[in-house]
Amino acid sequence: MAGAYLVKKLRELDTAMMAAVPRVVESADDDAIHDMRVAIRRLRTMLKMSREIFGRWHSDVVRRAFADVMRATGDLRDEEVLEETLTDAVEDPQFKTWVKARETREKKLRTAVVKQIQQGSLDKARLMLKALLVFPVDPDRDAELGKFARRTVERSRRKVEKQRDVEIEDVLGLHELRIAYKELRYSIELLAEALPLDARAMLEPATIFQKRLGELHDVDVAIETVTQARTLKAELKNSVLAALQKTREKRVGKYLKELDPLGAATHEAVPAMPETPPETPDDWEELSKG
Repeated sequence: MAGAYLVKKLRELDTAMMAAVPRVVESADDDAIHDMRVAIRRLRTMLKMSREIFGRWHSDVVRRAFADVMRATGDLRDEEVLEETLTDAVEDPQFKTWVKARETREKKLRTAVVKQIQQGSLDKARLMLKALLVFPVDPDRDAELGKFARRTVERSRRKVEKQRDVEIEDVLGLHELRIAYKELRYSIELLAEALPLDARAMLEPATIFQKRLGELHDVDVAIETVTQARTLKAELKNSVLAALQKTREKRVGKYLKELDPLGAATHEAVPAMPETPPETPDDWEELSKG
């Protein structure tokens, strides 16, 4: 049943998250923050999927408990990627100095993540998660695992479909679409054992789309940061923005080229995931209710 499967998966994700915590606190390696962030995001995604089984209110309370650490790791991740994006934008000594000065902000953000952990933010969230999982699932809420998995993935796919016509210059829209693809990817990965082949086949394109949209997001964040920078002279700022815009155009081209096999490279909107029709009329009715 879906309830038992979700409990097992959530405990596995909790273990994976905690395995990364000592590495984060000790700054043991460059991937520690990334690994912890991914584990938390997967855990929160699975809690979102679990609303119909555990109840929306309880699931969302636990999700919110992980939000502060998630937000802190997100700010740090954005800063790390920002520095990578800006480093080679232009070969100008003044700009290099400006980028170098941002290292102070990165250190502060890293310290903030560690401080949140040391102050018990994760411990409190994990305690709430354990409380949620220790109670037996209400039989009236539980569902057959296969149907639950298909319904969940279909719901994520529909969200992508709903947002897919965003214009390539709509920065916020592309960001929201990236999150939708990420949710679709995670739902397939986390429920793969219970999914039919046609649903699992969406994993590869969802992963590719998320990656390409992520590359666009990174350069859009860089453009926004430089645009708002008060300490950069106008001429230098314009030079950097021009270079970043060229980078964006290249990434847009790469993105559209990746999508060409789906017949979408000729359009200026983000294409759809391939349709995955339900296997039976009963499945269609059930998915429609999801």
